Amino acid sequence: MKTCRRYIVLAAAILATAASPPQSRQLNQLMRQKLYRSEKVLEALVTSDWVALDTNGRELEALTKDPRWNVLQYPEYVQYSLAFVRSVDAIRAAASARDLERVTASYNDMTRACVDCHRYVARMRLTGGR
Repeated sequence: MKTCRRYIVLAAAILATAASPPQSRQLNQLMRQKLYRSEKVLEALVTSDWVALDTNGRELEALTKDPRWNVLQYPEYVQYSLAFVRSVDAIRAAASARDLERVTASYNDMTRACVDCHRYVARMRLTGGR
């Protein structure tokens, strides 16, 4: 489990720093909070801690309502953001139902949304927004 978590943390950290445009201190802080809460969701998932799943899911949901969240106004970014929000909602719903399979699938969807969005933002940076 530690190796898996270490891999996820490393990948997320690389994506958060290398695959994004220069970030303001406030946006960087928000992304770090997202990473922290995502790690806590994974921890709660592997330990079947339903309360922590709900708590950290709510915290992730709150982060998506922060004005700093809408850093880009491109339609593609909005779609990635919506995919992330849907997956967080699905995590919370599955946790309420105590459905470990659905929580796992939703967590994977959430992670994929993060990776896809960071890849998109990196492309936007490299192409100058074209």
